Amino acid sequence: MGRGDGMVAGVVLAAGLSTRFGGDKLSAPLAGRPLAHWALEAALCSSLGEVILVTRPELADDLGRAFPAAHLVVNQNPARGQSGSLRLGLEAASPKASHALFLLADQPLITPALIDSFVAAALTGHGLAALDGLERIMPPTLFAREHFSELLRAKGDKGGRQLLAAHGEEVLTLPPNFPLAGMDVDQPRDLGRAELALLGGLHRALGLKARELVSVVGAGGKTSLVHALASEAALDGRAVLVATSTKVFVPAGRLLVKQEPEAMLTQAAERTLPGWVLNMAADRRMIHGASKLIGLEPLLLDRLFTEETAPLILVEADGARRLSIKAPRSHEPVIPSASTTVVGVMGLSALGKPADEDHVYGLDEFLAITQANPDEPLVPEHLAALSLHDQGLFKGAPDGARRVVCLNQSDGPGARHGGREIAELIQARDSSMRIVLASLESGEAEVLKQT
Repeated sequence: MGRGDGMVAGVVLAAGLSTRFGGDKLSAPLAGRPLAHWALEAALCSSLGEVILVTRPELADDLGRAFPAAHLVVNQNPARGQSGSLRLGLEAASPKASHALFLLADQPLITPALIDSFVAAALTGHGLAALDGLERIMPPTLFAREHFSELLRAKGDKGGRQLLAAHGEEVLTLPPNFPLAGMDVDQPRDLGRAELALLGGLHRALGLKARELVSVVGAGGKTSLVHALASEAALDGRAVLVATSTKVFVPAGRLLVKQEPEAMLTQAAERTLPGWVLNMAADRRMIHGASKLIGLEPLLLDRLFTEETAPLILVEADGARRLSIKAPRSHEPVIPSASTTVVGVMGLSALGKPADEDHVYGLDEFLAITQANPDEPLVPEHLAALSLHDQGLFKGAPDGARRVVCLNQSDGPGARHGGREIAELIQARDSSMRIVLASLESGEAEVLKQT
């Protein structure tokens, strides 16, 4: 049987002991269902030839009743590590299976479309594949039958990782269909991030409509916000374009890099797919030892929106060197004129920290805007002044665009109180702004001021 013959067996691993989680995470509620249900549902809705569920005895009855179409296999000794579940899954696979695709039950954002990309890789002759996690490969992982005997010899919790490492050059890395696709739930706060994505919580909090060009400026979580919004929309089945008008680190996912504008417009239209994110850039270069994407011209971003290439376009329109607060310099930000919403992000972790270059990007501009003194502790009045000043957070925002303040990092000590104080100060001066208190790390978003 050749690599491209037969069918792909899916093996969902749901026997882990959840030691890092501090409880039975696979039964933990997530958006109205137990965590383990999400990956299983995706597997059964995909083009996998069969789905094998390997689980612990105490979960077997509930999962078996919920998913009768899955082939249930009970791991009586889960404490021996993931390799035992791998062996049980392989032994249960049909002889007709040319490949096995291993999925983790604690990856709730895996979709049928992503699984189908692995099936397509198998049926076009690839023997090994894994999800591209940018800094490392991650599950789902695909193995052709020729590697089954080697997998059966694996021990402990490393599972197939050693095999993939040993065959590194042969492993096909497949892009996630959206930035959060491969996230796994290790800690309770990860449930919050997953639930926010599954329920579209950020879109509701920010008041976004079905068709938007959203430019994100400021500091303290811009990239995380873009990734979360893109993931929500893709999970909802929408096509998403993500771009920058500055320079950003290269993300994991589908990438279109082209310098000629007309070719970019044509190819973007051809490669836009429902449920997938397409990252776009004019170029890709090494800058200070790091691979970065070079942004698109604002006029091109305007055309992508006006020509309705995708219902959602997200633009990171500002750089901040990963600091929590940013005041725009003379040439910043670069906001497309067709932007329907501009989200200004500020990191609440900066409160109480000194106004210096370790905490504020564009320090000279910040001091001039807020009237703060160098090294003075940052207080709510400073962040409110940055939001309200015409050369501050929303500098260059188009007249017709909605302005939304996103106060991120609300899970830190005193951050919620500080965020509410900032909202009150802004509201007293400008009632047109929507203000959201968020922790993108923990998956929280609360509307403090709604326009």
